[in-house]
Amino acid sequence: MPQNPFGGPQPLGIVYNTSMSRPDAALALAELYGFQGKREARIGSVCVTGSGLNAAVFCDIVMRFYTLGPPRNANQVLPVGLAAVEPLPPDPPMVRAAVAGSYARSVKKLSDTSLAEAVLRNGVIFNAEAAVILSAPATCLAKSLDLLGVKQLYKERVKRLVIVDAGERQDAASLRKVIAEWPTPIFYCGREVGEALPFPGERVATDFAWAPAHPVVDAYRAYKPGAFDAPSYDVAAAHFAVHPDSGFFQLSDAGSIAVEDDGRMKFTPGNGTVKALKVDPAQKSKIIERFVELASAKPVAPPQRLRPPSDTKAPPPAAKK
Repeated sequence: MPQNPFGGPQPLGIVYNTSMSRPDAALALAELYGFQGKREARIGSVCVTGSGLNAAVFCDIVMRFYTLGPPRNANQVLPVGLAAVEPLPPDPPMVRAAVAGSYARSVKKLSDTSLAEAVLRNGVIFNAEAAVILSAPATCLAKSLDLLGVKQLYKERVKRLVIVDAGERQDAASLRKVIAEWPTPIFYCGREVGEALPFPGERVATDFAWAPAHPVVDAYRAYKPGAFDAPSYDVAAAHFAVHPDSGFFQLSDAGSIAVEDDGRMKFTPGNGTVKALKVDPAQKSKIIERFVELASAKPVAPPQRLRPPSDTKAPPPAAKK
């Protein structure tokens, strides 16, 4: 197990490929920072595919919101990746309130983001062990597989790929390529998983109240007026990516994911290597409570880097003659 400079095992790096168009995506990002604050995982990189610039701005705002102390540079935190296609897809309405606010940010224009397929790869390069969450069109993740040496890199370092099915449009050809060529275990988080674990809307109002202004709360409220419970599609996938042995989820027999031409996914047990997540009904309340605890956690300052102890002592002063 790799070691970190502060003692103990090095946290698992999480590479999150998202469209940031649903409240569960914003909550999942907050959850990942909750894991990071507990040193149970760290965010290796975040990449936006299928949405416009403001989705990347929002991800950067959340990163800055959860980063205490001076802003970190690109040697410490990778810039948000963005699939720079022309024309850019529309911005998700959910992110506009936070982007229009006064939150600190590093991303203000397209050139402030990173090349999408490169930031996906680099999120793995800078971590001894990683997990990848795909909750966006697979376009850029498929492109990353064509970069020199990446398949071997993923084979050596990526412990698992978790594919989220929230019923949204996919890039069918790219998703088929990812499923066919991915070199490590794949797990399918279907719609029924997120829908069985609704994130309680009233807890967004109460458990995040430690901050007078919170970008994730802004996004949740902007998505739909009034109090509502949101399916935890990405939140569930992120928890499994970090803690697959938590006991919160059961796994199906190995099977395969069929991708229709319109991008819809269907998991079928048998004749494959993919396993699907299933919710343990007896654990439902406990799982949701854990989701809320992690997503609503306050930012935690990074540990101070300690100087290694010196093995030598200063020589005694020279004797006077």
